[in-house]
Amino acid sequence: MNQSMWRLLRSPWYLVTAGPWAAIMGMVLQPLIFFVAFFGFLTLLTLSTNSSVGISLELLLLPAICLIFLPILGLWFGYVERGRLWMLGFRDIPSAHVALPLRPFTVWLKTRYKEPASWRNVLAMVASAMFGIATMIVLFLEAATLFITVMLWTVTGALHQDIDTESLSQDPLVISWMAKRPLHADEWWIPALAFFGCLILFAYFNGLYSAITATVSKALISPRPEEIERQVHQLTFSRARILDNFESERRRIERDLHDGVQQELVNLNLRLGMAEFELQMLEGQGVDITSAREQVVRAQEQMTHALQTLRNTVRGIYPAVLEDHGLRAALEELANNCMLPVHLHYTAADQLPNDIQRTAYYVANEAVTNALKHSTANTLWISASVMDGALTVEITDNGQGGADMSKGTGMSGLNERVQPLGGSVWVESPVGGPTTLYGRLPLSSQSLDSIDAAT
Repeated sequence: MNQSMWRLLRSPWYLVTAGPWAAIMGMVLQPLIFFVAFFGFLTLLTLSTNSSVGISLELLLLPAICLIFLPILGLWFGYVERGRLWMLGFRDIPSAHVALPLRPFTVWLKTRYKEPASWRNVLAMVASAMFGIATMIVLFLEAATLFITVMLWTVTGALHQDIDTESLSQDPLVISWMAKRPLHADEWWIPALAFFGCLILFAYFNGLYSAITATVSKALISPRPEEIERQVHQLTFSRARILDNFESERRRIERDLHDGVQQELVNLNLRLGMAEFELQMLEGQGVDITSAREQVVRAQEQMTHALQTLRNTVRGIYPAVLEDHGLRAALEELANNCMLPVHLHYTAADQLPNDIQRTAYYVANEAVTNALKHSTANTLWISASVMDGALTVEITDNGQGGADMSKGTGMSGLNERVQPLGGSVWVESPVGGPTTLYGRLPLSSQSLDSIDAAT
């Protein structure tokens, strides 16, 4: 359901919605989940105890065995119970457990036993067991009431239609009812009205009962604010660690290409130059080497082009100047290699934290690339400064404007880069221009202190 049971109960159209059916399904599932958990727990106890061990020793080990299996069973119950609550309209209930890989299993198991959420799941399972017993009683009473009203409706209806009721009157329930009050043929509508009245009453009662039990379960299995904060912190740390590993791999690839393939191409270009020199010497001796010399010249031109392409690729993967000389030098190199005039205004510190200057460089690089691809700009401006405890990067072009940040994967990639650092990226691009991309990256107090000391 798209709405919770509480909201549906307040609606005047509750009876014609999926609410009554979801309520009865939720009530049926609650004792069923309890019985599955109970028999699963009994199975684990049976498998864990040894028949050769004495009864007294088994009784002593029983609390320890319960402590071992209950949190795991509670973890399973939490997942299943969230599905039942989802059916009742209580959606978007996140798990209170910290996301961990199953391997190594010992670390995962130890973490689960230490988490308060595991033991709250056990408490929710106990509460669900109590509600499950009450649910079975309620369902039995409702079924019995409806059965009695149907029987009375059938008997009075048969009398009203002058049908032989001898077989019906042999029923013990009918005999008991007739002993208290004689049947009259004209009163057939009373059991019918009672039947439909009970259906309406039970529909609302079941909805209210399901909403109460779901609210209790939700309160127990929902994460607490400190658990949500811990999960956000772990997620941010994991994303930052992934980005660091990614950047380390980019640096390795850049070094391999720079020190390996690029040097091989340089050496090959030098050998071609020496071959051309040798051909010139032969040409001075009267040997016709025109065709061979043309081939060597063409090879040198292709080698020079391949070398320049490789340098551009290496610079795009990870600019070595960024790590060696800092953000200012990297932005200067970006401006010098751009096909459009770029005016750089840099007032930040020369050396910033590695993750900050890497992210700032890629923000500037992405903005310059987009300007070259999608705008009609002929001039770019890049500004980097520290304001209000954060590094702010602004890239402006004088193109036609109208840029939409929601389109394209480049901008979404920038958001993924800056979010682990607590930063933000946004674009101002009115139709007609200019277009300005802003990147804001908060600096830690230690970074600000070192910048103040340097200045």
